[in-house]
Amino acid sequence: MLGSLPGVLTTWLMNRNSAAFESLEGGFPVERASVGGLAAATFVASLLATIGPARRAAAIRPALAVRVTE
Repeated sequence: MLGSLPGVLTTWLMNRNSAAFESLEGGFPVERASVGGLAAATFVASLLATIGPARRAAAIRPALAVRVTE
């Protein structure tokens, strides 16, 4: 969402204020299915990438994790 929202907003502002887009007729189409699908795929990929390290970190006892070794 952090990348999709500014991207759509920037594109909308360019479409609205730029002289290069004056010849286009119609509104500003946002393909919600594509944006939503990409956001969901990115979310699932981030979960898959972090679940392994998170499970390994959760298996460490806190006393062992903070113990200072010399």
